[in-house]
Amino acid sequence: MELGNHLNPYSKLQNNIQDKLDDLELNNSEKLELLKQIPSRWEKLGDMLLIPENSFNSEIWIEVLQILDKEIWKIFCEVLGVSKIGRQKKIRSGPMRKSQVELLFGENGVVCHKENTIVFEFDTTKVMFSSGNISERIRMSNFDCSDEIVLDLYAGIGYYTLPLLVHANVKLLHACEMNTDSIGALKRNLHHNGVSEKCIIHEGNNRSILSNPNIIGEVNRVMLGLLPSSRDGWDLAIQALNPKGGILHLHGNSVAKEEEKWAKEVIEELKKISEKLNRNFRFKLDHIEKVKSYAPKINHVVLDIIVFK
Repeated sequence: MELGNHLNPYSKLQNNIQDKLDDLELNNSEKLELLKQIPSRWEKLGDMLLIPENSFNSEIWIEVLQILDKEIWKIFCEVLGVSKIGRQKKIRSGPMRKSQVELLFGENGVVCHKENTIVFEFDTTKVMFSSGNISERIRMSNFDCSDEIVLDLYAGIGYYTLPLLVHANVKLLHACEMNTDSIGALKRNLHHNGVSEKCIIHEGNNRSILSNPNIIGEVNRVMLGLLPSSRDGWDLAIQALNPKGGILHLHGNSVAKEEEKWAKEVIEELKKISEKLNRNFRFKLDHIEKVKSYAPKINHVVLDIIVFK
């Protein structure tokens, strides 16, 4: 017992699950195969544990879970200090980037996840949350946006909206979002973090802002945080900027080690859009932020672009 208290979480999981497997009529090779398939990596969001997509879906585990389902999940909850368990699945393609997490244990997928003093409440089975983007959310927190009007064209549940409002001293933020599940979570998160009065939510297609004189030509900074590409929002961003210019934080996917080449291509395209819109801005690359790997040899990258006359 004393030794067990010093085991790492993965070893504890194996030991405790093995005790449950001993109650079944399994031979040693079957037990070893089952234990080998226990995931050694996972993600925690609030009180939910998310296990990898390929976990516990082999034929032998499916059979065991029909017998020991809740008992196995309760072991995970006890060892890792959670009350809910979900299985990761690929984000659904399309502009709304919906989550497809499969709830395995617990009444629902709603969590309250705290990061950098910010509370994010959301349903893991309905909206996405990328823990791998934490460095970018913290980077946004460290900007000084005093007296700035900011436009977030793809706000989601507040991934970048909240860090900017809570920590960066933004004067006013316009948040565009079309996913109704994300909009509901965004409203709750603005309330949780005490910044509702500094944010205006624009529900539906973000192109609706084109008719809003309080946005077009009034913005100092634009967030373009959509993957795999924010290309559809580039003309909106340029039209929204103050006549003197501002800053774009443009997210996208680049071939690894070719980020600078991609950045140059983006700026050339922005110049063409600006000329077509008779805005005649100039563009200067200020910084390339490599956030994380998105796929093999593909990186999630953010370009900080200064826009000026």
